[in-house]
Amino acid sequence: MKSISDYVLKFQKKILDTILAHKLIEPGEGVVAGVSGGPDSVCLIHVLSTLRDELGMKLYAVHVNHMLRGEEADTDEEYTGRLCSGLGVPLHVLRTDVAAVAAEMGISVEEAGREVRYREFGRHAEAVGAAKIAVAHNRNDQAETVMLNIIRGTGTRGLCGMEYMRGNIIRPLLATDREEIERYCREAGLSPRTDSTNLAGEYTRNKVRLGLFSYINENFGASIVDSLCRLAENAAADQRYLEKCAAGAFEYALRESGDGRVGMEIARLRELDPAILMRVLRQAVMHAAGSAKGVGSVHYQALSDLVRKGTTGMQAELPRGIKASVSYGVLNVFHDGNPGEEEQCPAEFSRDIEVPGTTVVPEAGAVLEASVHPVLSIDKYKSLGYNPYVQYFDYDLLKKGIHIRNRRPGDIFRPFGSGGTKKLKEYFIDSKIPREERSRIPLVCKGNEVVWVIGHKISDKFKVTENTKKVLKIEFNRRGHDYDE
Repeated sequence: MKSISDYVLKFQKKILDTILAHKLIEPGEGVVAGVSGGPDSVCLIHVLSTLRDELGMKLYAVHVNHMLRGEEADTDEEYTGRLCSGLGVPLHVLRTDVAAVAAEMGISVEEAGREVRYREFGRHAEAVGAAKIAVAHNRNDQAETVMLNIIRGTGTRGLCGMEYMRGNIIRPLLATDREEIERYCREAGLSPRTDSTNLAGEYTRNKVRLGLFSYINENFGASIVDSLCRLAENAAADQRYLEKCAAGAFEYALRESGDGRVGMEIARLRELDPAILMRVLRQAVMHAAGSAKGVGSVHYQALSDLVRKGTTGMQAELPRGIKASVSYGVLNVFHDGNPGEEEQCPAEFSRDIEVPGTTVVPEAGAVLEASVHPVLSIDKYKSLGYNPYVQYFDYDLLKKGIHIRNRRPGDIFRPFGSGGTKKLKEYFIDSKIPREERSRIPLVCKGNEVVWVIGHKISDKFKVTENTKKVLKIEFNRRGHDYDE
């Protein structure tokens, strides 16, 4: 009995040391943990529950039922409920038809499940006031991530794999391997569920884990997990230094930067070492599009070719509507535009916005989150800071009949802080928004009145005022956050 207790205590101490060493959780913070019911997440929630008093944290759990495995998924949900109840951890459950989400968004079931999970983790963290989201990735997951990145043809950044903390996402188990976790579950008296899809060969990660890794371990006499994790640590050290150099080089080359657009001087870009240039180009993509997801080495090479040749009029197209062009010694990187194209409307679209709720907008490659909150004070909303993709409105003015669409003839807009209403086209002209971008900017509307030019201004008519009783928060998220899973 003593040996079991010793192992459990030693494991818990290891996780505590990881949390403290990487400053994953600060005293008094709330933490939302994703719990599927499998060994990794069951271990995570159990360990965190034993450490919550010592760390001074508030702990919450979220379980997402993907509705993919029928009774098996329902049993996972029931097990997670019993587990969290026994640990005294409040549990929030979301049931979502992930297959339907995947079909609507035109992505794989794997990717759709991940999108749904992280979105729900974020929503619940906001609802309970939690500062961090804990996920159960371990060393085996790290090795799989690095290998998948290698297969895709990654650079140094992809070799780094996952970080202990990125944004508000923390990974307390990243220094442990799967065998340690499974032993902890056994010796702590836990009986986690087994997801049958983890044993199936049709998913990409499973092919790496069950096929490729098994073959390497059996035929080369070395632990591929240890080797890839060591590679990730070494690459991360190099990456930190290179990124520091690239940040200075980006500022050196930058000529102009606005919403969804970056311009850099080609002459200065040509002075850079290729290793730094590629990182500067990635920073340009992130500034222009908010994320570099889906943009790989072949795309950065195309941008590098524009820098090398530098002929006015040359263009390159990248994934997710990101484009680049050369104009009189400047490399322009922008999102959702097409220089030189005559003004034209893409296919019209309009989708009703769920209030409160989530609205998938595949035409914009985005998800819209709408939530209702009690009003606190005007000063509170003034102090939230400016985010062009998160805005607040008077709920009573917008609780029915709002939708997201692209522009239409006759649209009118009363820009925030202005004295009157004008045609939307006039607002675009006054704001110097390039003609080729106007039809691609999504709008939140009520009838032909524009409520919010997403990424720009809201309407003065629907703003939060001293008479507001409830606040409608709308958040526009481009699909594909960089959670580097």
